[in-house]
Amino acid sequence: MKKIKQLLFITFTLTIITGLFCFCGNTSYAKNAKKASRKKITYQHKVIAYQDSPAIYDFIPTGSAAGNRRALNHLISSDKPKIININNDISIDTYLRPGNNTTINAGNHTITSGSGVIINDPTAASYDNFKNLTINGGVWKNSSSSGLKGTMMRISYASDISINDATVYCNYTGHGIELIACNGVSINGCKLIPQGKCPKKCVEEQLQIDLATPKTAPGLYRLSPKLCNGTPSKNISVTNCTVSGARGICASFPGSESKYRKAGNYHSNITIENCNITGKSAEALALFNTKSATVKNCRVTTKTPLKRNSYSVGLAVAYQKGSSPKTSIKNKVVIENNIVKGGRQGIFIFSHTSKKFGKVIVKKNRAYARSGKRNAIRVISAKKKQVSKNKTKKW
Repeated sequence: MKKIKQLLFITFTLTIITGLFCFCGNTSYAKNAKKASRKKITYQHKVIAYQDSPAIYDFIPTGSAAGNRRALNHLISSDKPKIININNDISIDTYLRPGNNTTINAGNHTITSGSGVIINDPTAASYDNFKNLTINGGVWKNSSSSGLKGTMMRISYASDISINDATVYCNYTGHGIELIACNGVSINGCKLIPQGKCPKKCVEEQLQIDLATPKTAPGLYRLSPKLCNGTPSKNISVTNCTVSGARGICASFPGSESKYRKAGNYHSNITIENCNITGKSAEALALFNTKSATVKNCRVTTKTPLKRNSYSVGLAVAYQKGSSPKTSIKNKVVIENNIVKGGRQGIFIFSHTSKKFGKVIVKKNRAYARSGKRNAIRVISAKKKQVSKNKTKKW
């Protein structure tokens, strides 16, 4: 009986050991099999990525800025769905030009460019001309310590665009992100940081929400004059961001181009929430020729001297001279639960046209003006307005 028990124990032990050996061996085999199954993607006789699935690529740096740019453009230029993982700090010599249906995951890695970093060149004046671009993470910067005097990320005639948790550096006189004639853009958790010295009269914004005209979008005009027909932007969401600049955020209007100051050229449905926005020589947040907008739970600060007059306003929503949209209470401007500090006014809503804003709601804000408490909030030219539960103060 004792021998039988010993035999059973030995048999059980051997079974366990054999099982463990097989398990470990199979795990090791599985790892090696997975590694071996990764397809090498080559370009110009170099391995530029490992392909883990039909749509996922781990980018391999090439050793030069121009090589990295060419290799990445080779991976992202098609319109097929694809995900590109950038797992190293890299340099590129100029813009990356993604195709439709592109996701770029950059994590905490730095992408340094001799020029800008992201651009698309539309071929038609349509919101659907370029679509489905997602950028996750990354520290995107120019090789100069004073930043690029241009645009770092320029997206135009596009829809379904998402930029998340990215840090973008740019010179005060440039734009960190420029959206031209876009529909359906989400910018979330990003930091737009100005570099260099801010000229005293600079009015450029780090985040520009633009319309397509020859002067507001000269880059598009050089591509084709047909692209510059006054198409505005709509359905733009900016959330949980920190933006600083000469201006922080601005929805632009055509300054000297009166032919594009018409109702069809007005932006709509712009949402700014949970953001910290600062302006150094102009308004922190300016929404020009925007018929419907929401600004909630933001901290908006304009450090611009009071002598700069209208540029010293903290948060401005204004119709500029021209033919503005027909007054309708369906078009709402909601300014709620913000802390706003400005010079001439803190919060200023005004129409320079014969048409009024539709419904304007300004409530639960703390607003400050250097010119005095009575100027902390001014709402003019609204068909229906609700100004309530605000706190105002001189600062």
